[in-house]
Amino acid sequence: MENQLAFLAICLASALSPGPGGLAVVSNSINHNLRRTLPVIFGIATGLMLASLLANTWLLAVIHSSEQAFQIMTWLCSGYIAYLGCKVLYYANSEVTIAAQGYSFKNGVLISLLNPKTLVVFGALFPLFVPSNEYFVVYSVLLTLELVVITLIIHILISSAIDKVSHFLKHHIVLINCITGLLFIGLGIAGFIV
Repeated sequence: MENQLAFLAICLASALSPGPGGLAVVSNSINHNLRRTLPVIFGIATGLMLASLLANTWLLAVIHSSEQAFQIMTWLCSGYIAYLGCKVLYYANSEVTIAAQGYSFKNGVLISLLNPKTLVVFGALFPLFVPSNEYFVVYSVLLTLELVVITLIIHILISSAIDKVSHFLKHHIVLINCITGLLFIGLGIAGFIV
C-alpha cells in the first residue's frame, strides 16, 4: 500500500510539474478552448502509453546495458524539446504561431514520447514499483494506466481553468509565446546538462 501511495504521489508531482506537455496544454488552452485542447491532451496520454511500452521492453534494456545509449537518447529528446521552443520563439510575433494553429494529437504524442522527464519516470522510477516476478506485465499495465489517468485529469483541469481566463491572457499572447518558447528551450538545455 505504501508503494502505491508513493507512486500516486510521483504521478501527481509529475503531472503538475512544469514540462513540455504541461506547457503545450497551457499554451493551447490560452489560444483555444478546452475542446480544441483535448487532442493534444489525448496525444500526451498516448505518448505516455507508448513510452511505457518502450520502457518496459527494449528501452529499459538499453538504459540498463549502456549508459552512453541512455545519454544519446536523452540528448535527442532534449534537442526536440529545444527545437519546439525555437519554433515558438521564431513565430512568437507572427499570426501563425504553433500556439495559434494549435497543437495537434501528433504534437502531443511526440512531446510526451520525446520528453526526457518521461524517460526518467519510466526508465528510472518505474522499475522501483514493478516487481520482477510473474506479475510484471500486470503491474506495468496498472501503473501505466494510473499515470495516464492522473495526467489526463490534471491536464483537463488545467485547460478548463485557463479556458475561464483565456480572454485576459490573449491580450498578452506575444509575451506568453516568448515565455513558452524560452521555457521549452530551457527544458531542452537542462536535458543536455543533467
